[in-house]
Amino acid sequence: MKLVDVKEIAQILNVKPSTVYQWAELGQIPCIKLNGSIRFDIEDITNWIKSCKRDPHSSYNPFTQARGPRRGGQ
Repeated sequence: MKLVDVKEIAQILNVKPSTVYQWAELGQIPCIKLNGSIRFDIEDITNWIKSCKRDPHSSYNPFTQARGPRRGGQ
């Protein structure tokens, strides 16, 4: 287990530290509170990021959609 602080997680996620604090307060990101300090387990964060990932399983493909007539007579 490797624990990192808010500043490091903010850099990894490319967000402001205040955003990380807000996510932690709302329970939206896995964290550990030690004597009032918030720490993050890198493995938990990696799994959390993977769980947030959306798979492109949608059948929508704009390149295969039929195109209607263009406006303006063209």
